[in-house]
Amino acid sequence: MGLASAAFARSAPAKAAQPGAPLPKDTAPKAQIAITLDLEMSAQYPRADMTEWNFQKGNLDEPTKKYSVDAARIVKQLGGRIHFFCVGRVLEQPDIDWLKQISKAGHPIGNHTYDHVNVLAKEPEQTQFRFRRAPWLVAGQSAEEIIRSNIRVTTIALKERAGIDVNGFRTPGGFSTALTGREDVQALLKESGFSWVSSKYPSHLSGEKGKRPGEEGNRSRPSAKELKTGLDLGGCFL
Repeated sequence: MGLASAAFARSAPAKAAQPGAPLPKDTAPKAQIAITLDLEMSAQYPRADMTEWNFQKGNLDEPTKKYSVDAARIVKQLGGRIHFFCVGRVLEQPDIDWLKQISKAGHPIGNHTYDHVNVLAKEPEQTQFRFRRAPWLVAGQSAEEIIRSNIRVTTIALKERAGIDVNGFRTPGGFSTALTGREDVQALLKESGFSWVSSKYPSHLSGEKGKRPGEEGNRSRPSAKELKTGLDLGGCFL
């Protein structure tokens, strides 16, 4: 499960209101920061040697689903929204009422591919750990065909299983240069119906193992140029 904040923008003054209470359109503040959450399982959870989740990214456990629902509830109570990005295999679970609940509360949900595939992959075996273990699942397909299908099926699954219209796309894994230089991937995403994509994850500072982070923090801040041009901490726009 990934968590990120993104997109700084100008804000308009607004009158104080109770948390979660709707504001008239002319007084509603514009977002200064976006809160995003990837609906997936993370490697090395709950132990550093636990990597099986790399093969089961969409098999969310109960604590992860509860965390997502609680986060959505708390942020909404404070007058905000979380932009979620869902791995398609989540839709295979027998109970997805929690996901419908999040959507019904007004939180947008974007496409995060079906198997959490690497959209920059050029060879089939580079697309996902699962396909290295079970290559027959994608036999005869090129990397581009796997990626395109993963995106298409996720959009269909969200709509047919949960009644959710997909809102945006996030690449599994962020890239320090976003999709710069990969016009082929940009074209694929446009052809898949997306006008914006979250894909940029700038390099950040790393602390020393076993040592608490210092005052400098554990990640770099976005540059003034990035803020001015609207590039967020996790995205680029097509």
